[in-house]
Amino acid sequence: MNELTRQLLKVLWKGQPSFREIDARLAEECRTMSPPEAGVIGRDLILRKERLYTRTFRLAAWLASDGTAGNDGFMDFADCVAILPEERYQRIVENPDSLIDDEVSNNFREFYFASRVARVFDKAVLDEEAHFLYFLVLGLEEELPPRNAPWDDSDVAERFPRLYEKHGHLLTAPKPRRSGIGSSGDRVTLEDLIP
Repeated sequence: MNELTRQLLKVLWKGQPSFREIDARLAEECRTMSPPEAGVIGRDLILRKERLYTRTFRLAAWLASDGTAGNDGFMDFADCVAILPEERYQRIVENPDSLIDDEVSNNFREFYFASRVARVFDKAVLDEEAHFLYFLVLGLEEELPPRNAPWDDSDVAERFPRLYEKHGHLLTAPKPRRSGIGSSGDRVTLEDLIP
């Protein structure tokens, strides 16, 4: 990570701010950020966020958020994790089960932190918001995370024991109803939730 990004994270996380306060601080910082600074910092945030796009981390985020970090919710979750101070970010990347102890699991929202910095760069280069920095950093094609073999409940419990203990109920199939949607008793699998 570049020193500019380290400095920004220190400014954003001074004290014990909420994500709303981080959002306001980042908006202020973006007003004074030069396009080259935004390019460097935006690149770091995009790469931090992209590092989270693995099947394993998606499952941990889904469990940690009690099922709310799925699909679009996961993008918001990853954006909030990407802006965390370095030590928190690294702890979560190295051990996704530690999400159980981190407030990001309950307090993430649609903040678009990485995109806000990237927009400073995009507007200076193209005079519009075109996701150009994302293109420069990630390329044309978005790669999907590698598809691992499906997990059963015991694999999830082994990988994320604390998350599974608290939120493992999310992996239990609902009891079949006698009529209406879901009456066939089909079991929802992790493959259905996390492609």
